[in-house]
Amino acid sequence: MKKTGFLICIYFLAVSVKAQKIPFKSITEKIKSGQGVTAEDFGFKENKVILKNDTVVFYTYQKTKNPSSIYIMLPGSDARNIYSYHKDTDGSYWYNSLTSFDFSYLPDNYLFVIVAKPGFGFCGNGDSSNIPQKYWDRTSLQDRVMRANVSINFIRKNIIKNPKHIAAFGYSEGFYVGSKLATINKSITHLGIGGGGGLSDFYDFILSNQKAVLKNKTNVDTAIKNNQKIISTLRQVMPDSASTRFVYGYTSKRWASFSEPAVQNLLQLNIPIYQVHGTNDESTAIESAYIVPVEFARLRKDNLTFKVYANCDHSLIERLPNGKEIHHWDDMLRDFFNWISNSKRTTVN
Repeated sequence: MKKTGFLICIYFLAVSVKAQKIPFKSITEKIKSGQGVTAEDFGFKENKVILKNDTVVFYTYQKTKNPSSIYIMLPGSDARNIYSYHKDTDGSYWYNSLTSFDFSYLPDNYLFVIVAKPGFGFCGNGDSSNIPQKYWDRTSLQDRVMRANVSINFIRKNIIKNPKHIAAFGYSEGFYVGSKLATINKSITHLGIGGGGGLSDFYDFILSNQKAVLKNKTNVDTAIKNNQKIISTLRQVMPDSASTRFVYGYTSKRWASFSEPAVQNLLQLNIPIYQVHGTNDESTAIESAYIVPVEFARLRKDNLTFKVYANCDHSLIERLPNGKEIHHWDDMLRDFFNWISNSKRTTVN
């Protein structure tokens, strides 16, 4: 029942290197020589906010000396460092990330922000079996919102005191984080969301089972039994909302917190919202995403822009009949920033 988070991957050959905004060649050489790599090696800066019982770590990237706006990326559910490296048997290295490798989509006047997952740092070995216990102890909707909120407030106080815009974009699990965050941090001027649905994961699981019946991939009796089990699981985790007991690959704490319907939070917002979804999303069915624009239309709210990417999967990759792939992620973000420029100006509180 695990919902796969959005993850960007890139292969890096130790000898043949494509030009990237991030200097992977020098980074790989440091790793090969046994040296540790830092956020600064990638062109980022590490920031820490020490709280009473925790430390919030976030990273910033900027193209110019004095950016005037803030953009915070809220990635999916992957338990990883911001960047992870992997070594293949032939000695070559490849990387994956919770964010981008090429920041050409980012306007020059924006400070890019991404928050570290609990127990993780900026770059490390991509062994997915080595997940820190702190990640499981902390991870919840409330914890992710808290970390993003603390990061934005720190930046406003110490880095950009009077930002022109504060834009947040949440994808996959980040869809739900962004929806909640914007109800709490009133300084956010623009919200982007994608790869998520209006209700909870549990509704999406049931919807997927029903679609499997229609496609003759399972029979109706099996779907009914599976759906009953899904609802039974939800009944079990809700009273157990503080527990780190594992259920279907996550803790009860995580499942219970993320069962909060995103549409309820989104309907509270009056700032401009930009929602995207692929018609072939294998993680969250587009029928679930449509709950949001339908509710906005029903309640006569006009602050939502909904864009559908035809024949695209969860990562906004379009696969053509001839086998060719078209990646729409960077173009989508360029459209998002153009939309900000053309949308109604809101005031940073």
